[in-house]
Amino acid sequence: MDLKIILGAVAALLALFSSFLYTRDILQGNTKPHTYTWLVWSIVTTIAFLGQWVSGGGPGSWATGVAALVTTFTLLLSLKGGYGTKDITNFDKICLVLAILSILPWVLSKNVLWSVLLATFIDLIAFFPTMRKTWHAPKSESLGSMYTDAVKHSLSMFSMGSYSLINLIYPASVLITKFVIIGEIVFLRKFKRS
Repeated sequence: MDLKIILGAVAALLALFSSFLYTRDILQGNTKPHTYTWLVWSIVTTIAFLGQWVSGGGPGSWATGVAALVTTFTLLLSLKGGYGTKDITNFDKICLVLAILSILPWVLSKNVLWSVLLATFIDLIAFFPTMRKTWHAPKSESLGSMYTDAVKHSLSMFSMGSYSLINLIYPASVLITKFVIIGEIVFLRKFKRS
């Protein structure tokens, strides 16, 4: 069996496992997803997956496809009473509008690259509400899920059917952001214990 298929399948399974960890932490009251962040991520992750798929991402796109589905599930869960945070700022509203607008370059110009680049940029911006929330409540995010996501994105990058900016920019940027949030959580949990 092709190594890329194996890595792609493992990355997709890790996306499911990460979602399981995150959902478990939500249901136990240990994690509170920021609703607007997950709404924006649902949109941009779907765009990133579709961009990878049509650009020959192959097995490397599977994890992003699964992530798009489970991100939407987490969004729906965050809307259910008490599970998510809804401290919506004007910045959050701007992120949502930009996420919706990121579809336009693809539709208008038939150029997937600009939509994926814009979606990736918006995805990075959408991490700020979660980072802000985590700064004030470092135990409100699932550290195990973050570690699993970091491994998932690493594997998905290695399993891409073709290596191009369209296929690699999204998982690479999310991987870097996961490391930043992991660092934030670990540092703040140690700092708040002292």
